Amino acid sequence: MTDIEQIQNKEQIASIGVNDTTNIGSDPEIMLSTSALPIKRASSDNADQISEDVNKKIQKTIDPTFLAFKTRLLRHLNQTLPYDETKVFSYLTETRQEISRILKQSVIQKESHSAIVVGSRNSYKSHLINNELRYLKKEHPEQFIVVRLNGLIHSEHTAIKSIALQLEIELKKLNNDEEGIMPLQIEHSADNDEDEDINVSAGSLTEIFEKILKLLDATKSHSDKKNGNNKAKVSVIFIFDEIDTFAGPVRQTLLYNLFDMVEHSVVPVCILGTTSKLNISEFLEKRVRSRFSQRVIYVPETADLDEFMLTSKENLSPLVPKPDTEDKKHIIEWNELVDNLLKDESSQLFSEIQKNYETFKSQTFLKNSILPLVDGNMEFSELKEAITTCKSIKDYCINQYQNELTAMVQTLSDLELAILIAAARTTLKSKDGTTNFNIAYVEYSNMIKTLNARIPSTNNLNFTSDKILDNLIKLWSKGDLKNIWESLQELKFLTEKGSIGLRESAQAVFYASNYMIQTSTIPFDLRTFNVQITLHDLRRIVSKSSMFYPWTQL
Repeated sequence: MTDIEQIQNKEQIASIGVNDTTNIGSDPEIMLSTSALPIKRASSDNADQISEDVNKKIQKTIDPTFLAFKTRLLRHLNQTLPYDETKVFSYLTETRQEISRILKQSVIQKESHSAIVVGSRNSYKSHLINNELRYLKKEHPEQFIVVRLNGLIHSEHTAIKSIALQLEIELKKLNNDEEGIMPLQIEHSADNDEDEDINVSAGSLTEIFEKILKLLDATKSHSDKKNGNNKAKVSVIFIFDEIDTFAGPVRQTLLYNLFDMVEHSVVPVCILGTTSKLNISEFLEKRVRSRFSQRVIYVPETADLDEFMLTSKENLSPLVPKPDTEDKKHIIEWNELVDNLLKDESSQLFSEIQKNYETFKSQTFLKNSILPLVDGNMEFSELKEAITTCKSIKDYCINQYQNELTAMVQTLSDLELAILIAAARTTLKSKDGTTNFNIAYVEYSNMIKTLNARIPSTNNLNFTSDKILDNLIKLWSKGDLKNIWESLQELKFLTEKGSIGLRESAQAVFYASNYMIQTSTIPFDLRTFNVQITLHDLRRIVSKSSMFYPWTQL
């Protein structure tokens, strides 16, 4: 064999050692890992080392017990576990019982009810409702239909179409129609052998609701048909998120028809709305309020730090499954570790949760900071060390503590910053907390004139040379600053008075709607605005070396 043939054989052996997956195994994870290796000529020693590193990495991820525990923990944090394995927070027990009682009366006792669940953002309003619906779907199948609406997605017209479409799909499923979804049919009487196809979403709102009522009246529970009970009706549950968006000053036709359906429909109807407005009843029209049951369920918040710590413990600790599972040992050990860390005030986890209570006071924020920590560790020992040191939680919190407006203030030019400070100063001085362009410009002029009075000017010195420039700050005219004012509006620092959705009373809603109608006739200089960042926040953000820093305080 010549020297050239020997060199070619060595190169072939080396290339097989790296790229041939049969030498490594038939595991798809191993094949995926090896496919990412660079294809190049390598010696047999390097190939063995690479293969050994790949095997170590794969062995590190193959722990079925830990993977089962991590999956359960992630599902617990995301609240996707079955009803029997889901524990509602202790401070929400009374609210859960109230929601459960309303839904059970509608599904089991076939009663009609309406209620509105009120709570702040991320207060687990939808979680409480969905959790009870999962229980009823398991214990009482084919006894009710759920129709979901969202005020941030649907308008009045699209909401009606969505109701008709969801009813059509659910009723076809309930009647086990194997031929697919066909046009809705309503039986007029027993003497009439022919059925009439009806387009539910056509016509006015009143006509559409009449068709929906006829459709529901002609529909019975599939399970009751099997038992020969033709009198039982299917309960219809409407889950209406952001219900306050349809309680506007113009018209509330959709809410009127929904609540009227509860009062006069033969079919059991339950309407559960969710909103973040505490005074939602004041936004309802008189005719709507007369048909509403006036039942408002308030979702409470944690009262103090001890209750918040208890809730955090329940949020981080999944329930121990009653039947023995392979991950039961890890669950018990994890729950004990979390309990000990929360009892120790010097631990990092206790410190981070305390910061959460003093800033966001949100369990959703805690959950979002824990999710990458749990998912990023491949061994139980690494996970325990990560929750003890809380390094990833600290990194997550640093990014969240910065507000969007706070970050944008640091990008403003000197002129934009001066106008924003002037607007914030006039807002703090006014009685109603608003400002306009004229008032802000007067404040800006006073600021610049006061600053220039402190700066030595060449006009006060005995210089006759024309080459010496004046070092005073330029006072821009009102016409030049209109573009700056519009830029602050686009950046959401300034919000026009009529565009704010939350109002203290129905009278304030009326005035706001009239203001929006009259904005076309109000001059640009006199339109009132709210400043979305306070003067106190600006004093904390603006650099102390800035010439405008002294003006961040009255």
